This record gives sequence, structure tokens and C-alpha cells, in this order.
Amino acid sequence: MQYYLVKDVSHYCNVCLKKYGEIIRHTIPYYDFTFVLEGTMVYYANDQKIILQRNDAIFFPPGTIRAREDGKEQVHFVSFNFTAQEGVVFPFYSHMQGCITQNIRKLIAQYPPSHLSSFYHAKEKCVSMLNYILFELLEAEAIKCDNEHVSKILYYIEEHITEDLRLKTISVQMNLSKEYTSYIFKKETGRTLTDYVNERKILLAGELIQNGEMTLTDIAIYLGFENYNYFSRLFKRYMEISPVTLKKK
Repeated sequence: MQYYLVKDVSHYCNVCLKKYGEIIRHTIPYYDFTFVLEGTMVYYANDQKIILQRNDAIFFPPGTIRAREDGKEQVHFVSFNFTAQEGVVFPFYSHMQGCITQNIRKLIAQYPPSHLSSFYHAKEKCVSMLNYILFELLEAEAIKCDNEHVSKILYYIEEHITEDLRLKTISVQMNLSKEYTSYIFKKETGRTLTDYVNERKILLAGELIQNGEMTLTDIAIYLGFENYNYFSRLFKRYMEISPVTLKKK
């Protein structure tokens, strides 16, 4: 398993500007991963125009002919120039629409410096942060599907897996009716929403049990199960072993 995707970060910025500057057309020797938190930016990848809006990103691999227009309005954006570990391949498109999740925003908020420095292990922290963001995006790509609503449902489940994820709660978050949410999820995945949520929770429960740092009751509560007996029955249904037996192993 590849635990580290990033080899080195040569440039990092997290800035809010009244307007941003032009980048002249040139070929880049590194990865450029830039995303917009607020506002709009215009880039070019191999002469193809890309308009970045809130929560959109660009992901340009080495060898891309990159350019950027002058900005005329305020924008808050984050940018990384980096090299990857040998053998790492990213399945990302140049224009990644709506890919910046609340998890990524929260992480960025914990790293306020606008640039790299030699103080306080800034580069090491930046590399770790970028690794986390890239793994988040790879996970999102792995569960991506053709239906935009279902993709958003899957992202929401992963980000809130420890909460009480009922059909009503999810449908409200998606601004959809319960009936339509249930219908499109079953049509796209072949499974009911409840079955999918339960399986994801139980798989996480199995990891936590084998980790050995939490009691079974604490794990059940952590994953949003109010009743331990129900959690135990559900665990055995999906894992074909009781949580007690797994913990003893």
C-alpha cells in the first residue's frame, strides 16, 4: 500500500486577494493542484479554458502547458506545486468540479500560513496536509457514479459516517424527497440506502475493534448506534462473526 503520495512541495499558498495576477503560457515540470474557496479564476490547460468557481480545482500533471488570466475580482484560493512519489498515478481530470469538501476546508483552516518557510516544520506539515487532501480526492473518485445526486449522497455518508444517518436526514441535506432519494440510490447502486450505511458503519466498526483502543460499547455509540444489542446483531449479520468473538481474536 502506498502511504505517501507526495515526494516534495515546492510551492504552497493560501491567499485571499482583491485580484490575482496573470501567469504567462508555459510548460510546467511539476504537478499544479489549485482550488478556489471563494470567487472565480480562469486557467488554461494545453490551451483549453477552465473557469474555476467555488469548490472547484485544477489538477495539472507535469508537462501541461499552463496559463492564467488576470483576475478582476476578489478570490480566495489555495495552490500547491509538488512532485509525486515514484509510481504514483492520479486518476484526476484537469478540471475537478465541486471536489473541495467540508473536510478539506476544515483541514486548510488549521494550516493558516500563506507560504512555506523553514520554521516550525512548515514544509513537513504542508506535505502531510496535501497527502491527506489527495487521499480524500482519491476516495471520492473511487465512489464516484454517473448520478450527481447519488455521488453527493455517497460523499455525505463518508464524511458523516459516525452520525445517525437516516434516510430522512440525508434527503433533507440533499434537498430531495425521501422517496426520490431512496429511488435514485437503489437504482444507481442496486442497494437500499439503509443497507449501504449499515455496511459502511460495520466495516469501520471491524477496524476499530481490531485496533483495540475502544470498548465495544464505545464503538457502538461512536458509530451512532443507540442500542448495543442492535449493533451486535447487525455486526454479526454483515461480518458473520460477533463483535465479542472478533475482539477476542
